[in-house]
Amino acid sequence: MVGWSPFDALRKLSAEEATELAARVAELTKAGLPLGDGLRALADELSGRRLPRVLRNLAQRLDAGDDLVVALESQGRSLPAHLRGLVVAGVRSGRLSEVLEEFVDLQRSQLELRHRVWLTLAYPFVLLLFMSLLAIVSVYITDSFAKIFKDFGTNLPTMTIVAIHSARPMAWFSVALVGLFMAIPILLWLAPGASSIWPLLYRVPMLGPLLRWNHLAQFARLMGLLLEQKVAMPDALRLSAAGVHDGSLARGCRRAADDVERGRVLGESLAAQRQFPASLIPLVEWGQQTPVLADAFRAAAEMFEGRVRTQGTLLDAMLLPVMFLGIITFAGAFITAMFLPLIALIQRLS
Repeated sequence: MVGWSPFDALRKLSAEEATELAARVAELTKAGLPLGDGLRALADELSGRRLPRVLRNLAQRLDAGDDLVVALESQGRSLPAHLRGLVVAGVRSGRLSEVLEEFVDLQRSQLELRHRVWLTLAYPFVLLLFMSLLAIVSVYITDSFAKIFKDFGTNLPTMTIVAIHSARPMAWFSVALVGLFMAIPILLWLAPGASSIWPLLYRVPMLGPLLRWNHLAQFARLMGLLLEQKVAMPDALRLSAAGVHDGSLARGCRRAADDVERGRVLGESLAAQRQFPASLIPLVEWGQQTPVLADAFRAAAEMFEGRVRTQGTLLDAMLLPVMFLGIITFAGAFITAMFLPLIALIQRLS
């Protein structure tokens, strides 16, 4: 069972902080410099609390004679499990700096995509907020117009009647939609391992497929990196589960790890899990038939990343025009509905 306490999110390094830590360890290792002194110097340069605290703790353990693996394990849940697993694999293979550099490239690409998605959604969210305010104002306007029309016994067209009766439900709906958009990031922060949230988000047009392919690309990259370092298949699946943001995908990874330990073929196990697309299975089966399973996962990652780029282009091209067109249509229909009987009333009074 995955805990979802918000205090875990406060203790655990963020993706940006974990990436910074991995990048610094890779630089120090590659240059052959003492890790303890380098990490302590980095901690003095950084602001904030979590990352400098972890860096100083690591430096203290290294100065006490612990190796890097033991020092990282001593930090417990402060460090992501998949990062600890990659360090162990890198130390065993003698390629720690190369492994961490590839991990940093993977994390930075994921962070870049995340920032791009947030920037893409920022303007539509502002438009949605404006639309909700417009819907709230329309309630008071329609109430005033409805009273005027009733006092003068004006015959209302169907369009106006629909606008008057739908103004209040539309206002509540728009406010609820804004609240939902604001609640989703908070819920994901409070319950990052929840397995029921992401499948619902994947159903959102345009945005959902982009998020799904991105998480699958992250999973495939981690699997390729771990298998290349000769990490056992069940361990690689569990470490990949710890490295993906999608709780449902992580659950599928853990189930596949259990299946593999029981002797089931990986391709069959992944095919039985709804979290994995059918396009992944032939690549995995091909990788199992030849000694290039890590390359098969890398090929799958490139395939998923191509879909992410395509979906991102579609999102940029479609989302803003659709939102803007929706607001213009709503405002135009409301103004027309209110002023049609008003014009007829003015003409009759004159």
